[in-house]
Amino acid sequence: MITGYNTDVEYDGIVYHIQTEDKGVEHPIILSLVYVDGAILASKRSPYDDLIAGGFDKEILTRRLQRQHKLICAAVRAGRIEDLKQLGQRGSQAQTPPAPKPAENAAPQAREPNKANITELPVTKPDPEDYASETLASGAEEEALQVTLLAERELHAGESVTLRVLVTRSAQNAREPVPRARVTLKTLGTTFRPESTNATTDGKGIAMFDVLLPKFDTGRAAILFRAEADGEIAELRRIILPE
Repeated sequence: MITGYNTDVEYDGIVYHIQTEDKGVEHPIILSLVYVDGAILASKRSPYDDLIAGGFDKEILTRRLQRQHKLICAAVRAGRIEDLKQLGQRGSQAQTPPAPKPAENAAPQAREPNKANITELPVTKPDPEDYASETLASGAEEEALQVTLLAERELHAGESVTLRVLVTRSAQNAREPVPRARVTLKTLGTTFRPESTNATTDGKGIAMFDVLLPKFDTGRAAILFRAEADGEIAELRRIILPE
């Protein structure tokens, strides 16, 4: 378990407390909560099963935790509170466990928040559809580097594929390509050793990889793109389907 973060962000006269923590390898989830006056307004859970499967890397987990915390803080600073709530409503199929009943003599401020006040953001699951760029709300990543996989498709074990990724950053309410960014592609899995290869983005911010995906018929696997430019880091994951 690594140390989490607690940040107070003020917007429109209201102080929002954002807490992000690692729940530990026994429950591999990065959990972010947004509070106002002790009530939970929104939460985001991001499992990191892929790190467990590919060999636990504390450094990568720390970066993911930092990034998720910064994204939540950026969304609040940008006044995207309603966006956070609306995202939670669209993802309301994920059930929230009922809050425990407070003790009879507990002070009002010590009670668990009412379930009606809790908005659950979509859970990031290890599923093909969910390995997309994580965006908490439109505009929340304005200051972040971003990696996008071009020509999305399913990835299958044993395939020889050409993968192209675009690296961008925000500039005047738009996104501009980042040339000369270093991009690493790493294959991770439960039944084979991790492998990695590097590339550099061209003038259009695109890096290309010719990859032979590992063969496996049991267990789990994924590819991880990691881009670095001017001290910023961005990651993107996609799962590899077994043969």
